[in-house]
Amino acid sequence: MRLLFVSHCFPPQDAPMSKVGGMQRVGIDLLKQLEAHPDVEVETVILRSERQNDYVGFLPFLYRAYTTARSRMKQGQVDAVLFSAMPSATLAFVLAESSRKSRVPLLAISHGHDVIANSAAYQWLVARVLARLDAMLPVSRSTGQQCVQRGLPPDRLFVTPNGINLDRFGKSFPGIVTQRTDRRTVLANAFPELSAKIESTDLLLCSVGRQVKRKGHEWFIRNVMPQLASNVHLVLGGTGPESQAISQAGLETGLQSRIHSLGLVAEEKLASLYSGGDLFIMPNIPIDGDMEGFGVVMLEAGLCGMPSVASRIEGIQDVITDGMNGYGVEALDVDGFAEVISGFAVAPDTLNKMSQTARSHTIDRFAWPSVCGQVVATLKTVIERKKACAD
Repeated sequence: MRLLFVSHCFPPQDAPMSKVGGMQRVGIDLLKQLEAHPDVEVETVILRSERQNDYVGFLPFLYRAYTTARSRMKQGQVDAVLFSAMPSATLAFVLAESSRKSRVPLLAISHGHDVIANSAAYQWLVARVLARLDAMLPVSRSTGQQCVQRGLPPDRLFVTPNGINLDRFGKSFPGIVTQRTDRRTVLANAFPELSAKIESTDLLLCSVGRQVKRKGHEWFIRNVMPQLASNVHLVLGGTGPESQAISQAGLETGLQSRIHSLGLVAEEKLASLYSGGDLFIMPNIPIDGDMEGFGVVMLEAGLCGMPSVASRIEGIQDVITDGMNGYGVEALDVDGFAEVISGFAVAPDTLNKMSQTARSHTIDRFAWPSVCGQVVATLKTVIERKKACAD
């Protein structure tokens, strides 16, 4: 299978950490898997930039991708075109006729916000692109529903989860630590100042990611933290537009001594935070015009043996399997979050056992080789279907 892979969101090769969020990491890891797959030969058209939104470089990239795709399809040098996200998939608007004539299908991956972004002009374009794509691979059922609502024919929907690289943390991975006392040792080695504020019997909640309103951090501090025992602490890694509101919530609830903001966590310390804490918290709340397409950070936590307690909302629902890698709670359910977390606080053995199941479940269900296999199977199905329709 000859595949043209098109992506607008890769960091420069000489600065790989300059622009790496969930969507970027997924694209990078998937491309590596596709290049290594025995049934796939990959050509790429990629925009590499340190800037999160490189509007200057985007238009030349689109032109280069358009001319490359059109030429390859016309000359019969490619069997399918895969766009890594909706911004690059907008090319389907102008490539649809070439796709029809050459019988080369156009496929795209959607991550959530790249489909629902609140702009009338963009939504006009999204609807027309979805009508022209031969297949959409949304990272969750919720993201897929958003695509269908915007005009994607349901038979072109192939829900495919994000994956996790089993070597994600390389040499910085401290190994699976199943006892709380051992977890605290890992924490002390990587974060001595934080460790000095935590007792060995404390329950340590962690959350990592961009601090935006949908993540629910402020809501959690104001509503759930006051319901938890005094030995439950919350560690936050990341920054964002909600950082000030989060800090203010800690002050106004009088809980600032139990809330620890680390700012951006260095890559080499991230695995130690996951392995040194107890529970990953993802208390997302519903926000109009925004959504959580998946939640790759929960895969990272699970790989390190950290179970999650997360809102049962949007794409998060496709990540959590109750009793295996954590528990889902209805969004905005204060008592539900407090009950689940308090249960772990009084039963550390349960948490220790789930550390092992969280890792094994993450590997079994979300390891990249398995997910890539799903992508390749979808590519083959859509290629054959395109040929059959043309006949």
